[in-house]
Amino acid sequence: MGEIVGAAIVAHYPGLMLADEVRIARGNGSDTDLIAGFGRVRQRIDAVRPDTLIIFDTHWFTTNLHLVAGAARYHGLYTSSELPFSLSRVPYDYPGAPELGGAVEQVALERNVAARNVTDENLVPQYATLNIVGKLRRDEKVLSVGSCQTARLDHYLEMGEVLGEAIRRTPCRAMLLASGALSHRFNDLSFKPRHPRHYHPDNVSDPRNVQLDREIIALLCQGRHDTVLDRYPELAAAEYEGRGAHYVQMVGALGGRTCRARATPCSEYENAAGTGNIHLWFDLATAEVVS
Repeated sequence: MGEIVGAAIVAHYPGLMLADEVRIARGNGSDTDLIAGFGRVRQRIDAVRPDTLIIFDTHWFTTNLHLVAGAARYHGLYTSSELPFSLSRVPYDYPGAPELGGAVEQVALERNVAARNVTDENLVPQYATLNIVGKLRRDEKVLSVGSCQTARLDHYLEMGEVLGEAIRRTPCRAMLLASGALSHRFNDLSFKPRHPRHYHPDNVSDPRNVQLDREIIALLCQGRHDTVLDRYPELAAAEYEGRGAHYVQMVGALGGRTCRARATPCSEYENAAGTGNIHLWFDLATAEVVS
């Protein structure tokens, strides 16, 4: 019987993949703390010893179906159509999780949930998966999960429940990684930085989004996922990345509104092109059970 051994929200934006000197220049002499934060997250991953990374990908937009990428292997060269000068000809080669992907589709079929497993190895991963693979994967298998753009909050929670049951039916030790930002409204091309350090929260597109992000982070640190889910309309209004599908599907797999796993920040809260970013680790071992 499989189990979920860890969970985290992790940032993935392309600037994190730039050369050190470029990132440090953007930081007015110091790097983004998200880089050191990847090391802090990986230390926690090492402690729980997963064999599979499940990456909730906020750039893999699907329509009318929840999808998981369950081919046996993914390999090739990736150039981003969005930001080709940040991500160009990036090599990738990693094993998929076909058994888990098949279990997801089987559970979805039984529960009449609109979800399918894509087994075509020519499916090109998105950078919300590839950047996390590059920064956090060692030898684990990887299953990417899409963000269905025609889904509602309850659909995302339902898909998370399907994933949780599929994990239990396989022998995997699963690490859940919600890959994406919090508020995700970009600054436009005429934006003038409010702070010389690009990563400073003053450069997030709207101060109200900073306030919302900080309130949500505080609730997550208290383990109040029920309250965060109740505030989903506010998250949607602040354009949380991928409609918040990365977080909601992850927490759906952890019990939805009953989940009380408390977050520990593994990085500072920072700006990226107007969006709010942070790494948050959820402690599953000490999470209280809500009946």
